[in-house]
Amino acid sequence: MSENLLDINHLKTHFFSDEGVVRAVDGVSISIKKGETVGIVGESGCGKSVTSLSVMRLLKDTPGKIVDGTIEFDGKNLLDVSEGEMRAIRGNDIAMIFQEPMTSLNPVFKIGKQIQEAVELHLKYDKKKARQHVIDMLDSVGIPRANEIVDEYPHQLSGGMRQRVMIAMAMACKPKLLIADEPTTALDVTIQAQILELMKKLKEEEETAIMLITHDLGVVAEMCDRVVVMYAGKVVEEASVYDLFDNPQHPYTKGLLASVPKMRQNVKRLGSIQGNVPSPDDLPVGCKFAPRCPAAMTICWEKEPELEDHKQGRCRCWLYDSELVKEV
Repeated sequence: MSENLLDINHLKTHFFSDEGVVRAVDGVSISIKKGETVGIVGESGCGKSVTSLSVMRLLKDTPGKIVDGTIEFDGKNLLDVSEGEMRAIRGNDIAMIFQEPMTSLNPVFKIGKQIQEAVELHLKYDKKKARQHVIDMLDSVGIPRANEIVDEYPHQLSGGMRQRVMIAMAMACKPKLLIADEPTTALDVTIQAQILELMKKLKEEEETAIMLITHDLGVVAEMCDRVVVMYAGKVVEEASVYDLFDNPQHPYTKGLLASVPKMRQNVKRLGSIQGNVPSPDDLPVGCKFAPRCPAAMTICWEKEPELEDHKQGRCRCWLYDSELVKEV
């Protein structure tokens, strides 16, 4: 049996429309061990969130469909289980913090009711114990007057407060895997630090694995053991957090790191990556990053490189093909 808690193998999630097929996730493989935090980074439109929704099997009411691959969780292929079994897994074994809390919370139910329902179902608490557990969770994520907020509706809270409610909801049943999609986006730096510490505590005490989807490389450096860099629906680099920051391999990863402002850095302008992520329904031939890459070679425009192992991880780039390097 695999030592990994989660094994995503060659996952392909495509969206079908009258205009054609959008290859949002195109052959992604990611593994996460028990108690490990893996960061998924990349610009908007790279397929990060669709990958997480595929794991949760939450694409049923969308044009999206998983067309290939497997998602092995705790020795079980999630693509083979029934919808009833999947409902039992969601919120209990796998929980998710969504990017948009207002669209994730039901506006007609009180905050406490929405969290308490999952606690009663999965932890088998009675109503009194479940309510107190919900209040304790709200308090733990920095919500003031938790015993009053528990009886309020989502529209009565600010965006940051709603985000904290989503985090409390995800952590309430102490899941084996926590998928966090931009969990601290709407929060000020003080509350962000508090939430990250709470996630660390959950990881240490319960050995919870975390898939952390974020644009914030500072959060990645603080939280993650390994980092997966995605671009145009594919993994382009994977390495330990130390190796990635110390010696990035892929030109796209180098561009992302160069765009991060640094303390005491005397520069007039931040680094940037020219151009935009290509539309998934109109991808270039060859390497998908070639139109934006300062190191692009002829072969980059003609043939896409494979994701190959190298000394510190995996990288999808012709620059590390030994035969090509000799020719150049």
